[in-house]
Amino acid sequence: MRLISGRNNPEFSFGSIAETDEGIGKQVLEIWNGRVESLRDKFSILRTVVLVKSLDLSEFMAFETDTAMYPPDRYKWAKNERGNLEGFDIASGEHRFIWQRHGSQFTIIETVPQKKLCFRVKKPKKLSQESVLKTVGFNKSWIQVV
Repeated sequence: MRLISGRNNPEFSFGSIAETDEGIGKQVLEIWNGRVESLRDKFSILRTVVLVKSLDLSEFMAFETDTAMYPPDRYKWAKNERGNLEGFDIASGEHRFIWQRHGSQFTIIETVPQKKLCFRVKKPKKLSQESVLKTVGFNKSWIQVV
């Protein structure tokens, strides 16, 4: 699951951007970690809640996870074929992050847990125009043609 955390711009946050992929990745994680740390100063428990919706908005999945800080020295960074920076966990080789310089978008790749809430919403039958107008007590005097 790709969770877009928003804008992480090292040039804005640090006044300049590092020259190496590793340096940029470290700056991106420092921005994220700084945000998490400032929130943890105010809230002892910090969770991220994810809601996944089907395209027709009839099926949903929800889960929550601890909002983690990521030690920069645990990840290696390299550009992909699109020129975006990807972060990988050094110990496991797992792909964990994507940072797009254009737009400064930082994406965290999160595993969907086995234990999650899944639910379906039945689509209601279509209401007729007449029944809606009757329900709201429509009166022709509401409309004036001028």
